[in-house]
Amino acid sequence: MKTACARIKGFEAMGTLLTGQAKAFQLQPGIRGELRLVERAFGIGPEMTSEPMSLHGAVLEKIAILQGF
Repeated sequence: MKTACARIKGFEAMGTLLTGQAKAFQLQPGIRGELRLVERAFGIGPEMTSEPMSLHGAVLEKIAILQGF
């Protein structure tokens, strides 16, 4: 039963990626965003709250470098 549930979840995830329905939930564009979305769906990647914060931190770091901090 556990394997069947994971398989169906995988089919659904791939279907939403192929039809473009998952774009609203992607934090990054392109294949990286799709990969992160699948990782979060199956609980094998970064946590949903930690990934946006790390992306936000990278942007702030770039701004600080540009401003000479």
